[in-house]
Amino acid sequence: MDKMMDNPWFLRIISLLFAVLLFISVQNELEGNEINAAGTSVESIPNVPLQVYYDDDNLVVTGAPQTVTLNIEGPSNLVLSAQTMQDYTVFIDLRELTLGQHEVEIQYENLPERLKVRTDPQTVTVNIEELITEEFTVEPDMNERLLADNYVVKSTNVEPNRVSVTGARSVIEAISFVKATVSGEEGLDESFTQEARVRVLDRELNKLDVIVEPEVVNVAVEIEPYSKEVPIVIEQEGTPPNGVTINSVTSTISSVRVYGTRTAVDSLEELEVNVDVSEIQESGTVDIELDKPEGISQFSRDTLPVTFDVTVEQQEAEPEGEASNDAAALDPEVEEETTTTRTFENVPMVVAGLAEEWKSTFAIPSEGVVNITATGPESEVNELSVSDVQVSINASTVSEAGEYALPITIEGPDTATWVAELEQATIVVEQA
Repeated sequence: MDKMMDNPWFLRIISLLFAVLLFISVQNELEGNEINAAGTSVESIPNVPLQVYYDDDNLVVTGAPQTVTLNIEGPSNLVLSAQTMQDYTVFIDLRELTLGQHEVEIQYENLPERLKVRTDPQTVTVNIEELITEEFTVEPDMNERLLADNYVVKSTNVEPNRVSVTGARSVIEAISFVKATVSGEEGLDESFTQEARVRVLDRELNKLDVIVEPEVVNVAVEIEPYSKEVPIVIEQEGTPPNGVTINSVTSTISSVRVYGTRTAVDSLEELEVNVDVSEIQESGTVDIELDKPEGISQFSRDTLPVTFDVTVEQQEAEPEGEASNDAAALDPEVEEETTTTRTFENVPMVVAGLAEEWKSTFAIPSEGVVNITATGPESEVNELSVSDVQVSINASTVSEAGEYALPITIEGPDTATWVAELEQATIVVEQA
């Protein structure tokens, strides 16, 4: 052995073998590093949709994010394929869980096993609740600062006025307001109808995550000049003719609505109607035109029916031979029958003549009823009933949708004079 170690060729061969082994070892390590550097990639894919599996017919889930971030690491070709194809699914499965709050792990599928996958976040906390549906009345909402000066909103009407709201039980129980808000430019002075989206709010006016059916409703807004109701005071003026005594001057209309500037309307406490009795010869009813004070633009009616109850002194009998054919009318034994007035309240009005393709609703008065009075001989008036009279408005001239103010017509027995509390009614016409 010592001889071999002393042999220079032996030592040269051993040295060469060690050099070859060292070269092979270093080369393999370098090649391995190059392969690792070229074949492995790490990528982050943001905004990946998160699927939630649950019984969506009966339950609702809150707390789950809409998207997550997916971090993948592995061979470059697999990473690139996952980024490009995006045929994977990221999900949470809640189908076996009970009602209440749960922390669940985010899962994924359809990704190669050679990839290392991590979601951000890795878990989410969700709340599973019962899904319920309830009906709510829609409140119309309008900013009155949009109105022109001296105009106010008289009424608002929502169609349909009830909607179905579906959501988690806790959310439905938190509902405080269901509103349909209308908008427009400032200076509104005309009635209008507008589509409005329904908003569901809690008591802090936060919008709630619910499903509303229908989502959009029609809101009709009736705008009118500023007004108020004032009592009517009748004042007699003038002197009645000789032989005529005015027992009373009355009206079945006790008040009237006045329209105009806020200052003029607010300062008017009553409407004084002066009635000239200097030409009154007999009992009866006369329409008196109403005079507008300064600042008042209109009344709810233009005239006031005023009823006079008078006594006429009987003239002395004419000498025999000069009596005329109407002597019987002057006979003291012939008494004139007393005139009386009777009021019928809340008489329904009929819309006549409207074509079949249209339908109508009353805007003024909104209930579609009106008070009417009958004046005539007491014996005749006392026998009258609501069934003896028909109150209507003629809509035969209506040819398109919109709002129409039409005269009120009364058909009743000729033995009485008929007067409606309103001269006209307003209807809203829509496609049937």
